[in-house]
Amino acid sequence: MVLSLVNEKVGKVFEAFGLDKSLGAVSISNRADLSDLQCNGALQAAKVLKRRPLDIAHEMKGALENTGIFSQVTVDGPGFVNLTLSDEFIIDTFLSGKTEKRENPAPQKIIIDYGGPNVAKPLHVGHLRSAIIGEAIKRIARELGHDVIADIHMGDWGTPMGMLIAKLKDDHPEWPYFNDKFSPSDEIGKPPLSAAELNTLYPQAAAQFKENEAFAEKAREATAQLQGGHPGYRKLWRHFVDLSIESIKIDFSALDVDFDLWLGESDADASSHEVIDGLSKAGISEESQGAIVIDVAREQDKTEMPPLILRKKDGAATYATTDLATIFQRVRDYKPDRILYVVDQRQSLHFTQVFRAAGQAGYIKEDALEHIGFGTMNGKDGKPFKTRAGGVMRLGDLIQSAIDHALHEAGFSAEPADKEIKDMVAKIAVAAIKFGDLSNLRTTDYVFDLNEFIRFDGKTGPYIQYAAVRAGSVLEKAGVDETLSAPVVKSFANKAERALTLSLMGLPAALQRSFDKRMPSDLCEYAYDLANKFSVFYHDCPIATEDNAELRNFRLYLTQKTQETLKKSLECLAISVPKKMLRAPKPQSLAS
Repeated sequence: MVLSLVNEKVGKVFEAFGLDKSLGAVSISNRADLSDLQCNGALQAAKVLKRRPLDIAHEMKGALENTGIFSQVTVDGPGFVNLTLSDEFIIDTFLSGKTEKRENPAPQKIIIDYGGPNVAKPLHVGHLRSAIIGEAIKRIARELGHDVIADIHMGDWGTPMGMLIAKLKDDHPEWPYFNDKFSPSDEIGKPPLSAAELNTLYPQAAAQFKENEAFAEKAREATAQLQGGHPGYRKLWRHFVDLSIESIKIDFSALDVDFDLWLGESDADASSHEVIDGLSKAGISEESQGAIVIDVAREQDKTEMPPLILRKKDGAATYATTDLATIFQRVRDYKPDRILYVVDQRQSLHFTQVFRAAGQAGYIKEDALEHIGFGTMNGKDGKPFKTRAGGVMRLGDLIQSAIDHALHEAGFSAEPADKEIKDMVAKIAVAAIKFGDLSNLRTTDYVFDLNEFIRFDGKTGPYIQYAAVRAGSVLEKAGVDETLSAPVVKSFANKAERALTLSLMGLPAALQRSFDKRMPSDLCEYAYDLANKFSVFYHDCPIATEDNAELRNFRLYLTQKTQETLKKSLECLAISVPKKMLRAPKPQSLAS
């Protein structure tokens, strides 16, 4: 990383002044017109040396100039040091490939819990953010060398399952599943429900549960019997889960989201009893008004922190029970260094309770558990995104809507028959959805606007895809069909070359920053900056048509590195680059 190389040099200058080298930390300049980098260490050094920061900065100026890596060093304000890298240092560092190394000195084993769909319910837009944020963080972490396990953690074990069973029992009492003598080995012919029928059944059962107390009692009883091991109910439940996974995989696959573990709440059920008993024996839990709870409040809490309920007074377990048991199981089976939960930030209180309880229980250090909360995806009215009819939009319908938008932008009145164009349009549509979401700060609400996201200019997924395809087109026209060797160049012929080279060296830092902050938006910002820098370079610098052979080779090398870096950046965001791209503004054509 270029920043780490510069930090090392500047840090040694500070050490020579008898200061901690960390004071020599540099950052990207917030005034690009003045310098590439800036160092504010003289302000902190002044407190140590009891001197004016401006005097210290001026003394360091000469030492920094002698490092041989800066073409200009200036002092500004009360003691800010502006650093402009020399062209020779930039080129040598870039061509040596030093900034491409991403060896992680301390790789961790990380479990990321994201997606979190419920069995028997189709995925809707509310599942989008968790899925694509989690997928991006997973990929970024892996690119940095961490060992990452992705777990979908489905909701498959609570009262909704009992609701479905009770509804089917009322509608089909003759089915063998409801017979107390049912055996798991019994031959039952074809599956009793299709995925479509299951999706229709759930809202019916949910409405009946809400409106009819007698039915609600049946559902609660069925839930208890399911969790108690009723063989017929278990058979039906397994069918619900299998159907749901099949459907979930289709929608998530369309978004390039996948998981290593397809586990659910049910998989932690066996551990729940061990957890409850263990916490009781350890004196961590206690009885309160007939329920079993854990006191997780602390003196420094600024708001009331209710106890975590492990078991309700009616004997039923809670989500907290399942989540604690899941942590227990994950630590036992995988021994992770860290567990990340990508879940709506409105669940913050729940995770605070669970993490504190897990820490008290000694399962894992509390600070090794992280809730990566996110804001709400809203419509143009500022309210949670809905269909035009006011209902919750299915995720599959959202993806299709984006594809329709992409087709419309390209001038197609109907879906084209050409497979290459269909694949390209699908990738553009998914890029629009995902980049439109991920480019926003994770913790904020944002307005989902396909008309803006699908554009080929501005900070959009299609714009960055187009830049990568354009780079590939330049290389193809120039006859470049293999990895180019680093050319021999000592200086830049155009400032656009310099700006592009500096941007190309920024990927490792952007990846690290995105992971450290758990903010894919930082990587989105980097990719957008790189695409912009390449656009200026493309327009200002002849590439394949350059007469000077040495300069032509360098510019082709920059173009190839741009294509590779844009693809890698988008790949870490789980966004694919099509082989060719719709040429804007000419509709119904492909970029050659």
